[in-house]
Amino acid sequence: MDKDYPRSSRGYSYDDITEITKRRDDLFDHLDAIAVEGWDGPAATDLLRFVRSHIVRPLVVDVGLRGGAASEAEATAWEVLWLKLQEPSLRAARSPWGVLWQTARRAVLGEILAQRWGAPPRRAWKLDAAERAGRVRRPIALEPLLAGGWQPAHDEAAAGADDGPLTRVLALTASALRSVGWPEDTAVSITREVARFEAPARARATSTIVGWRTLAKKVGVAPWQARRLVWILRGSPESPGLLARITLEGASAVETPGTQAALRSTRVRCLPCPTPPLSRATAGRRDDAVAERAAS
Repeated sequence: MDKDYPRSSRGYSYDDITEITKRRDDLFDHLDAIAVEGWDGPAATDLLRFVRSHIVRPLVVDVGLRGGAASEAEATAWEVLWLKLQEPSLRAARSPWGVLWQTARRAVLGEILAQRWGAPPRRAWKLDAAERAGRVRRPIALEPLLAGGWQPAHDEAAAGADDGPLTRVLALTASALRSVGWPEDTAVSITREVARFEAPARARATSTIVGWRTLAKKVGVAPWQARRLVWILRGSPESPGLLARITLEGASAVETPGTQAALRSTRVRCLPCPTPPLSRATAGRRDDAVAERAAS
């Protein structure tokens, strides 16, 4: 460090405060140094590393997160703490380190709830409170039903066979597709094909919608329609689709405005659809292809 480096407003140079402890004055000394150096300076680097290793990471481990989920929660909490450190109100807190800990804890728990409900953290907190109060029930995924013995209807099944629970789910789903304009035969084929999909043993981290190419080829629908159909009907482990919701809620799952809007988007491309954004790699390949077509 250059000996002529500016001192903070409280009279400390960065050389005086390189060791960080969870004391009020120590935190404020670093913030004073950051006010002079900026967030690209060494004081900010050390402080951010400290809160990550001594606050964020222990919280992530304590709640039992591992792998990719742990990395996502850690990154989210670290970003939230960085924003909190910039708030002037932090200096007025009796226990600023406690404020930082509570902020990080809420961010980590928010990530868990967001994955559980398939919703943004703020919405997930409200849904979790409503579930604990008995006002809503969390949707379940389709995989446990299949593992428990429920099977989708097969094409060769006898027409007069008794309808089981899953058969009724498929019938309601096909009816929902017909209600937004899908032909009857196509709606039945779409529903059966999507219900047959099995979750990949080890999907890539960037794989958000699996099986849409197969659906497009077998049923003969456009790729954009297949992608929307798979996401809306099948969903994901974090966001159960219409098949699982109908299993849990019955026909009422189809009647919500959000579900109707999502189903209509499978027929009209310009309508918004709740599919997740493309990964960076996929989006990059798409943009390259568009650029090549424009140049040719």
